[in-house]
Amino acid sequence: MSRKPHLRVADRVSYPNPDSLLTLMLVFTNRTFKLTVRRKFAFWTIGIVLGIGVIAIGGSGYGFWATKKIMNFSSLEQETKQQQEQLQESMEQADVLQRELDSLNVTVQDLIKQIDPRAAAPDFKVGSEVGGDKSSDSLDKVSALKTELDGASQRLKNIQAHMAPVVSRWNHTPSVEPTTGYISSGFGVRIDPFYHANTGGDGLMASHTGIDIANVIGTPIQATANGVVTTVKHIDNYGMTVIIRHTPELETLYAHLQTAYVREGNKVERGHIVGLMGRSGRTTGPHLHYEVRKDGKPVNPKPYLRLQRQWLTGLK
Repeated sequence: MSRKPHLRVADRVSYPNPDSLLTLMLVFTNRTFKLTVRRKFAFWTIGIVLGIGVIAIGGSGYGFWATKKIMNFSSLEQETKQQQEQLQESMEQADVLQRELDSLNVTVQDLIKQIDPRAAAPDFKVGSEVGGDKSSDSLDKVSALKTELDGASQRLKNIQAHMAPVVSRWNHTPSVEPTTGYISSGFGVRIDPFYHANTGGDGLMASHTGIDIANVIGTPIQATANGVVTTVKHIDNYGMTVIIRHTPELETLYAHLQTAYVREGNKVERGHIVGLMGRSGRTTGPHLHYEVRKDGKPVNPKPYLRLQRQWLTGLK
């Protein structure tokens, strides 16, 4: 009788390919630590750590940038205030000169009276009687000085009368930057950031009616000239919007605000904070959409941004 062969069952242990493993060793004086891991796991771990590091560094950098931008608005606000003070000082110089001329006129009038008390009389004639040639000469010179002062005073009043409407017009002309940041989109034709080839629409190119100044949410927005607030409301694509009427021809628009600090009918002056930057309405990120409108039509706001600075530089 034949014997059946004995079947041996063996478990086959499968080891990974050594090329797919990575061995890490830490060698100390008395002991060595060894860790073997799969290369794929090691690379994923390193990638995740590096990714977190990049995000952390990027976040810190963005925070520093945002803080710097907000601080820059403080500088812009201070600059606007200083420019306003310098402008006011320049305008007050004429008033100071007028007061000095008036004071000189009073002094000259007193001097004339001291030389000859009768000089104040309406029928007084220079050098008519007492006092001799010397007194008459002095009185003539002082009288001539008074005449010159009267003429100068009248010329100054004429200049002030002509300057008053000019200064008023200037105060109601947009002439400073509405906020701090960088211009992310200019005025005119641009690539539509909301264009999608598969949806048709108005086409790849679109007209941009203002400029976009990008910064962080909450950056203050200031009025660029004196005026009256005519609109504070949410407008479809513009989001929260403030419109200020400066003159019958000029108005400015501030859109995509997070919140508004003014109401319709409020009177504002250049530098007044009208709201905070946001991303309301149709927008790809936080920024201010700023428009200058002349006779109801948008014009390029860029030439208006530094008008006051340039004008004050010209006065020096």
